Amino acid sequence: MGSKSTISQEALNIIKKTTDEAVKKVVQAIMKANREFDAAQRNYFKETERLLYSLPALRLKVAQDEEDLKNGQIILKQRSKDVVTLSGAGGNHHDPENDYIERRKASMERTKREIQRIERALETIQDDEYYDIIPLKYWDQLPPAEIAEALHCDERTFYRHKNRLVNKLKVVLFGADAL
Repeated sequence: MGSKSTISQEALNIIKKTTDEAVKKVVQAIMKANREFDAAQRNYFKETERLLYSLPALRLKVAQDEEDLKNGQIILKQRSKDVVTLSGAGGNHHDPENDYIERRKASMERTKREIQRIERALETIQDDEYYDIIPLKYWDQLPPAEIAEALHCDERTFYRHKNRLVNKLKVVLFGADAL
C-alpha cells in the first residue's frame, strides 16, 4: 500500500489563519501609508497658508531688526550674575554682545530669504483674475463672505479660486513634493 502525503486539516487551518493575518497586516500598512501620503499632501497646502498668513509679520520683523541695527539698539539682554562664562582652551574670549548681534543678523537674513521666496511665488499668480483673494484673506483677514462680495462672486467661487491659487503657490514654494 502506497503512503499518501496529506496535510492535516489542523495544519491547513493554521496556514489559512497565518495567511489571513499577514494579508490583514499588509492591507493595514497600505492604508496607513495612504493616509500618511494624503496627510503630507494636505500639509503642503496648510504650510503654504501658514506662510501667507505670516508674510506681514515677517516683513515687520525685518523692518524692526533693520531699524534696531541702524540705531544701534540691538543689545544683549543682561545675564544673571549666577552665570559664569569660561574662556576656551586657547584663552579665546567671546564677545557675547557681538555674538548676539551676529545671530540676530543671521536670523534677519534667513527671514529676508523666506520673504523673497514667498514674494517670488506670489509673482507667479499676480496676473490671475482672482489674485486679490490672497491679500484679502491672508493679510487683511477678511471673512469669506466679505471677500466674495468684494470680488462680486459667491462664496463657493471664492473657495474654489482660493484653493486653486494656494495649490499653485504650494508647487512653486515646495516643488514636486507638493504635487
